Amino acid sequence: MCGIFGRFSRSANLGNLENLCSATNYLTHRGPDGGGYWSDRFWFLGHRRLSIIDPKLGIQPMATEDRRYVVVFNGEIYNYLELSEKFAEDGFIPKTSSDTEVLLEAWRRWGTSVCEHLDGMFAFAIADREKGSIFLARDRFGEKPLFVQETSDGLTFSSEFGAFQCLEDYDPEIDLAGLGSFLCLNYVPGERTLVEGIRKLAPGSWLELTPQETRSGRFWSSDENIQSTLNFSAAKKNARELIDEGTRLALRSDVPVTLFLSGGIDSTLVAESAVRQGKVSKAWCLDMRQEGFSEYPMANKVGEALGIEVEPVAFSSNIMNDFCQLALRQDDPMADSSALAVWALAKQVSKEYKVALGGDGGDELFGGYLTYRATRLQSALTKFMPKPVRDLLASSGDWLPVTPGKVTTSYKAWRFLRAFGLEPAEAHYTWNGTWLPNEAAQLLADQQAAGFAADALARLKNSHNLKPSPGILDLQKVDIAEYLPNDILTKTDRCSMAWGLEARSPLLYGPLAKFGLSLPDSHKFRPLGAQKRLLRELVKDRFGRSVSHTKKQGFSIPVHHWLRNEARVMAEDILSPGRLGQLWFLDVSRVVDIKKRHMSGKAQYGFELWGLMMLVLWFENRFTMKNFVKPSSQLKRIRL
Repeated sequence: MCGIFGRFSRSANLGNLENLCSATNYLTHRGPDGGGYWSDRFWFLGHRRLSIIDPKLGIQPMATEDRRYVVVFNGEIYNYLELSEKFAEDGFIPKTSSDTEVLLEAWRRWGTSVCEHLDGMFAFAIADREKGSIFLARDRFGEKPLFVQETSDGLTFSSEFGAFQCLEDYDPEIDLAGLGSFLCLNYVPGERTLVEGIRKLAPGSWLELTPQETRSGRFWSSDENIQSTLNFSAAKKNARELIDEGTRLALRSDVPVTLFLSGGIDSTLVAESAVRQGKVSKAWCLDMRQEGFSEYPMANKVGEALGIEVEPVAFSSNIMNDFCQLALRQDDPMADSSALAVWALAKQVSKEYKVALGGDGGDELFGGYLTYRATRLQSALTKFMPKPVRDLLASSGDWLPVTPGKVTTSYKAWRFLRAFGLEPAEAHYTWNGTWLPNEAAQLLADQQAAGFAADALARLKNSHNLKPSPGILDLQKVDIAEYLPNDILTKTDRCSMAWGLEARSPLLYGPLAKFGLSLPDSHKFRPLGAQKRLLRELVKDRFGRSVSHTKKQGFSIPVHHWLRNEARVMAEDILSPGRLGQLWFLDVSRVVDIKKRHMSGKAQYGFELWGLMMLVLWFENRFTMKNFVKPSSQLKRIRL
């Protein structure tokens, strides 16, 4: 796991070398174990390293023996040993034991189709010195980030957005379409960022620039699936085998590996497999003393059954002292409040470990979200309910009393009702979001921005060709395309790599993912039963019903309460008229009024205010802060 930065210029005009090195060193938190760069004519490739596979010899940038191809690579190729053995049949003799060298050999053999042969999480760039080109790719699900800024002359790329601020030509302009979507979703969907001209390379895609042209393509899509015909018993057996295989590959490391264990279905299955394969002896979980929020009781129950130590990480409102630091590391803003919980967990785990396995991906691949049931319910109700009646019900949500707590029944009912005026395909995006489109538009003083906000969900729905009343598989595919890479995996990557910790997700193993998407709805949940039926039954077989059928926990934190109490001074400061006024596109008086309503207890706007706080800090970090500078002397020049 590392941080990569680079530039390709068709005219061999790379710009100031000191700034390029500084941009690479901005990523030091992702790679605290060392750094290097290579520069020649059209290319600058920079790398910061977190040493996990072959700590001594896996130094980057790395070149093939003939020096034609040079790579910088972030992530892990889990099946590199199998690939190396295959290549050995043709005479390949590696000089290191690193997956980076295997990646280079795979590229030499397969070119732009290389990613089809890789299992793992990755973002990489490969320079072809003979062809005068550069090739970039990002893994299937977007576990590893890759930001790209293209010009007619070439491109600049980075693992994190902040590195662009080290460059002399950084001159940001707000992307108003992305802004409207962020207010509704808590993240910027698709390939957009909140700065015009800088985008995310889409998961499962590649990009190649040659002296004459630019080409792109996709090597994976969630549409490439055929429904399974396995009965439930056979599907369970197949799932167990694939989970074991995905976990076995993810455990490959030259340093010790630990576990994130919440006691939920997904992390429990990963933990059980890892321990059974004899590779892990310790796990970590959050321990929030506030009633209803701690993971420790269930995680410890699982740990005791597995015979491993479960280390609780104390979590309280004191963590709000890290809020501004968290905001700085969120790159393009991502306002999921549970990021602070992941941040706290990673901060503690990184003191002892460099690698941790978690359960990300299980909900999307096996139908685990409550949102799927909510969308199905709304689809059923809208079939016989006229639009005026639905609009009336939506407006009645404002009068529904909401009781305090983690995510209470009354709070979920309020969120369900308020979106009742939308068609189900658009409402689905609101279950994990914040503002409805019309509410987001009212927050914006700029009319163009308000227009983008008003139709943000309709545009997103249309971009995925989502039918008005989608099925479960349709919703899974949408979440895999948007919510998983732009919220869940972004949260995990930023919050773990901020502390030099690599988080791996065995459930995103390619064959396991394909299998999960192939399952019929009956294998995901029964009409009146719990979600994620197949995985839940696997947990029941090993741990019993008391573990398999516990209420879904999640990483929620008491945002409403904290912003009114322990973090009130911070919230009032960040959302003060003076600081809000810097964001020229916001209606300051509207935001201040909403803040007052929440602080007085007249409304529950904790999550919405959290997102606005993140937006303010992001704007200050990216638009008003001076460029970051880290001495280039911290970076070793690699001569090939």
